[in-house]
Amino acid sequence: MVSTFRVLCLRFYRLEGVGLLKRKEIMKKLLVPTDFSPHADAALDLAIRLAKKVEAEILIIHVVLTPVNWAKLSKEQEKLFPDTLDVIRKAKIELKTRKDKVGALGLDVREQIHFSDGKERIINYLALEKIDMVIMGSHGRYGFKSHVLGSNTYTVLRKSDIPVIVVKPDKGDYNFKKVVLATDFREDSGKAFQLLGDTIRLIGGEPELLFVNTPANFMEEEQIRSLGAKFLEKYSFYTHKVHIYGAYNVERGIIQYAKAANADAVAVVTHGKTDLQQLFSPSVTENLVTYLDKPVISLNVTAKDH
Repeated sequence: MVSTFRVLCLRFYRLEGVGLLKRKEIMKKLLVPTDFSPHADAALDLAIRLAKKVEAEILIIHVVLTPVNWAKLSKEQEKLFPDTLDVIRKAKIELKTRKDKVGALGLDVREQIHFSDGKERIINYLALEKIDMVIMGSHGRYGFKSHVLGSNTYTVLRKSDIPVIVVKPDKGDYNFKKVVLATDFREDSGKAFQLLGDTIRLIGGEPELLFVNTPANFMEEEQIRSLGAKFLEKYSFYTHKVHIYGAYNVERGIIQYAKAANADAVAVVTHGKTDLQQLFSPSVTENLVTYLDKPVISLNVTAKDH
C-alpha cells in the first residue's frame, strides 16, 4: 500500500538550482573501469553522454591482476612473466581503441592501466585521482562479483564517498528522468542525500523520494511523516513528494516500487556497514544491482559536502 505526502523545504538563503550549479562546477572527472566487455562499454557510453553535458574529463582504467607487485619490478624482471606482459600489451590496444572513440567526440579523455596484486584498494585510487563519479557495468565476463575490479567492486559500492552509477548493457539509451531515491531519513545520511539529489538533477533526472516501511523497523505513518519533514527541512532545498511503501525488507520494497512506478533508475544511500540491523546496509545496494533491471546510483554516508 502506498501513501504520499508533500513537504516543502526551500531555505530562504538558497535559490532553486544553486546546488545543481555547484555540483556541475566540480563534476569534472568521471572514472570508467573497463574489462572491455559489453557491460563496461555500456558504462563508457553513459559516461560520454554525461561528459558532454557537464564538460567533464573521462578516465578509462583497466585493472591488470599481477602475480607480484608489478610497480617494483625492473624491465628485466618483467620478462620473467611473459603471460602478464601479453595481457598488458593487449590491454593497451583495447584502451587506445576506447580512448580514440571518446577523443573523436572532442572530449577530454585519458586511459590508464592499474596493476594490482590483489592487495591494493581501488577506493584509494579514487581519492588520488580526485574522481567525482564512477560509472561501471553491472558485471564483467564472470558475473558481478568478478567484475574488472574484482572484489574491489563491492568496496567501491560500500565505501565510495562519491556517486557510483552501475548500468546494464542491454538497456540501450538510458533515460534518467524519473529516479527513485530511497531514504531512511537518518541524520547521518543527510549530506549523502543532498549529493545524490544534486547528482540526479545533474544527469537530467528528478528524484522521487521513497521510504520503505518494513516489519523489522516498522513505524506508523504519522511517525514517518514527522521524521521526513524534519529531515527534508534540514537537508533538502526542493519540493518533494515522498512515497511510503510497505514491504518485507528494504530491497524488495525498492524493487517493487521502482517497477510499479516505471522508474528509470534507483538511487540509494549505503551506510557502509555489514551490521544486519542497518536499514540500508551494503547488501541492499548489492542486491539492487544484482536483481533490479535498472541503473543503480549509490553513495556511501561518508560523502563529504563538496
